[in-house]
Amino acid sequence: MYVLTTTQMRSVEKAAINDGLGELRLMENAGSAAARIIRSQYSVSGRSVVLLCGKGNNGGDGFVIARKLLDEGANVKVILTCGLPKSKSAAEMLARIRNSEIEIISLEAEPYVAASSVSGAFMIIDAVYGLGFHGILPDSLRGFFGTVNACNAPLIAIDVPSGVNADTGEADIDALKAELTITFTANKIGLTTPSGAEFSGSIRVVSIGIEEKLLKPYSSDQTEINIEMVKDCFTQRTLDSNKGDYGRLLTLCGSRGMMGASVFAAQAALRCGAGLVVSALPSSLYPIAATRLCQPVFCLLEETREGDFALTARTILREQAKKADAMLIGCGLGQSAGAAALVLDCIESTECPIILDADGINIVAGHINKLKAVRSALVLTPHPGEMARLTGKSIQQVQSDRMNTAARFADETGAVVVLKGHHTVIACPGQQPLVNTTGNPGMATGGSGDVLAGMIASFIAQGMKPKVAAICGVHLHGLAGDRAAEKLSQHYILPDDIINELSGLFLILENRS
Repeated sequence: MYVLTTTQMRSVEKAAINDGLGELRLMENAGSAAARIIRSQYSVSGRSVVLLCGKGNNGGDGFVIARKLLDEGANVKVILTCGLPKSKSAAEMLARIRNSEIEIISLEAEPYVAASSVSGAFMIIDAVYGLGFHGILPDSLRGFFGTVNACNAPLIAIDVPSGVNADTGEADIDALKAELTITFTANKIGLTTPSGAEFSGSIRVVSIGIEEKLLKPYSSDQTEINIEMVKDCFTQRTLDSNKGDYGRLLTLCGSRGMMGASVFAAQAALRCGAGLVVSALPSSLYPIAATRLCQPVFCLLEETREGDFALTARTILREQAKKADAMLIGCGLGQSAGAAALVLDCIESTECPIILDADGINIVAGHINKLKAVRSALVLTPHPGEMARLTGKSIQQVQSDRMNTAARFADETGAVVVLKGHHTVIACPGQQPLVNTTGNPGMATGGSGDVLAGMIASFIAQGMKPKVAAICGVHLHGLAGDRAAEKLSQHYILPDDIINELSGLFLILENRS
């Protein structure tokens, strides 16, 4: 699935028109496709449906939807929010509904009728701006949009919720908040940002007849990860294989009070197929870890009287790292002086791929230059707060420009960056970022990130390239969380539930169901 900028989308549409797919046909296709999605999810027959239509082509799409839903038996009203259409094609589509049973209301001339209409609507459809919004809402719409947002009726946005910038996701405070956004041909970058996602609800991307060849020039740009991409990364295990064929993962995770992080990471790595997991942890924590997991090999690190890592831990880890196919560092590790010294020594001396998570990231945030000198492949999995510490930005700055922030840091350090959060971003040096749309708010719980780190590390240990492992880990992690939420509810999910749902996903990948 493509994710395009406004400029790219307009170029694709222009190319389609030049290829013979006229603007009226594109508009008819868009409105018809949106109406089909609406009919499939909502029963509109005999119910009041109100369309908010702007003066551009997004409004023209709305007029088509109005006509199609009228054919389905809906009681349809159209509110002209910005006056008569300025677009020739939109004006033609308005003319086609003028002599029908659709009531047409001017917001400027009849504001009270318009307000009453949306207050009594079963459904409201937003076709005001689409791709065309930037800046701030005009005062003429601000109060009305407030009335619309206060309604209990579901709001369906066409292409992009009005008041949301399609490129940046920046939203006016009174932007329309959709339950569902139906966007055409490709997803829009702004909808993949946290602010854009807050206003767009569920997103459905629908085709309007534009040929794939016109999208190909943008195939190297940011795209959404999907299950087909993940399936292509997995192969069947051979009959004569053994544990040595599936990688040896070394984990440096866990500290006093944070033993669960080490357990979740190791458990996820094992469930994702790593042949052997060696769990390095403070020796005093072994009794706790052993009661939860018996599958890993434990590497016990000596401690000082104060409970910190002893100097001997460096020598032990260096020897273990020589035998490892990948090393995961940081989950619940803490930021003590001993932990910091151990992490910095590992990234300087280790030659196998390294996955840095949590406290591993927090430790290196004060030593960014050391990241540039790492000899091995490197994956970082920061949440927005950790990304802020790595870059010296505020969390708000990171969240307002997630893709560029991750991409720039990847270019600067040579690392694969997995910027976690709603619509996790995967950035690789010199490449356009990828975005993942699986997952849900129920996964915002302690331990979920440790599971993801363990999954990515497991895939790398088994031989996947870091970028590929990140793609597979992030997408499957989100899918497992979605499956858990469907069964248990978002409020009830724990990290164990995410791990448990991986079984069904691997059955799909192995073509068994």
